[in-house]
Amino acid sequence: MKVYDEIIRLINKRVEGDYWDYKQEWHSDNERLLLDILCFANTVHNKDCYLIIGVADNGDIIGLNKNSPNRKNQAAVLDLLSNSMFAGDFVPEVSVETILIGSKEIDVLTVFNSYNVPFYLRSKSRKYHSIVEGYIYSRKNDRNTPISENSSMQQIELLWKKRLGLLSPPLEQIISRMRNKAEWQEIGDIYYNVFNPDFKIKEEWDQEEHRDYKREFYSYNQCNESTHYINLYILCRETVLKQFQVVILDSGRYKTPVPTWGFIHDPIRYSESIYTYKYILKNSIDYAIQQFIYNEDSDEARIAKQRFDEVVLYFENEQEQVDFHLSIESCPAIVEKYINDAKLGKYIVSSNNKLEIKDCTEKLITAFAFKRYLSDYRRKKSGVDVKRIKSIRIVNRTSVALRLSDIVEHRVDINETGKVKHFLYNRESKKAVSTYNYCADKYWTRNFLNFIEPITTDWERDYSVDVSDGYEWYCTLKYDDGTTKNIKGNIVPPPFADDIERRIINLAAFEVTPWLFNML
Repeated sequence: MKVYDEIIRLINKRVEGDYWDYKQEWHSDNERLLLDILCFANTVHNKDCYLIIGVADNGDIIGLNKNSPNRKNQAAVLDLLSNSMFAGDFVPEVSVETILIGSKEIDVLTVFNSYNVPFYLRSKSRKYHSIVEGYIYSRKNDRNTPISENSSMQQIELLWKKRLGLLSPPLEQIISRMRNKAEWQEIGDIYYNVFNPDFKIKEEWDQEEHRDYKREFYSYNQCNESTHYINLYILCRETVLKQFQVVILDSGRYKTPVPTWGFIHDPIRYSESIYTYKYILKNSIDYAIQQFIYNEDSDEARIAKQRFDEVVLYFENEQEQVDFHLSIESCPAIVEKYINDAKLGKYIVSSNNKLEIKDCTEKLITAFAFKRYLSDYRRKKSGVDVKRIKSIRIVNRTSVALRLSDIVEHRVDINETGKVKHFLYNRESKKAVSTYNYCADKYWTRNFLNFIEPITTDWERDYSVDVSDGYEWYCTLKYDDGTTKNIKGNIVPPPFADDIERRIINLAAFEVTPWLFNML
């Protein structure tokens, strides 16, 4: 998702830049592909570079398919690099992935940032006629070095300075190197960079300072509300470059820099806040540290992180956060439905302090509400018509029955009030031969309807295929603006049907398992 969002952003620029390039199709010969990889590998900046294939020079998405000429996967590109002889045996690190934009496939060749620059060939394959061994090809602004020329002396000097760590301040270098955890070794409470041991990250427990530190609201969304704090220092040659406070959640299972407070101000009395929440900017040092100290190999850490992420907002950058604030402050009523939905939940705050219980509960409600509003806010900005589902009806019917009394149709109605009705029909009667009424939890019913809204928005109207098996299904969605969406199909279920069916089955204790999208 991270690469997808970045590629969408770069395509929308409709111009090429110093770390991305458009290609309408894959290179017709490997020599030109190798040149592009070398140019992107030899950059002075500290960003990953992207070769976006399937996009015209003006940013129009052309797309690729299985018949696109010279199309390559990651294995083919890695094979190309492994068969090339690089000076010092330093080989650019790359990846190839396919992403879907609308209905069109594009390939993204990522050339990862490296400090082992400059990359150049010590000898070349006999198949190559133009590329020159010993030449240093690089990219400056949106231009690659021509294949018959060497980079300028100034550019080569900058590349060597990058390798020696003379271009960026130490803090920037450390943050950049933190992206590659393989570069770091952990000894006790200190991480050090294996290529530059002067770069260190140190954790320090300060029991006295944080002995009585109160828990934040997000502590109560964990399996265990036990919370502790440590200090984290980024050092270069024992000099502290930056200090952070890190919170340890769920009895030590997950740790992260303490997120920042966000305040939504009253549009009339601006000095007063009507909502408060916690957030992290994805382009911040805090986010880089969070990703670095997160142990993705631990299932316990993964679950604790998921619970933390449920109630903490992540913005791409400061501008997105500012726009998010303005969208609410200009019309506070826009989040009222989200707040009311979140209030349906049950929140357990283990405290003897009534004020703390009230405060943390309110902040948890705001966090869950804002998390969902942020998702819808982004979808609206991308042009999606976001709606609120009031009810869903699923009808599953078969014409295959040996007897008139055999059940041939199931109908399930789910309403936002929590009412769930299940009707069974046979071939003899137009009325339901069996009716089951259930009362589902309102919170989980609303949660289910919110879950299916973005999924069903992308559904087509008809999933029927030309086959005679006597089986069909219908789905009707009703929205709070009075509109309706009807979808139908037969043997082909709609996308994510299995997940939706599982959630419906869990909503109520059905006496008879309902037929939904898949015939039982």
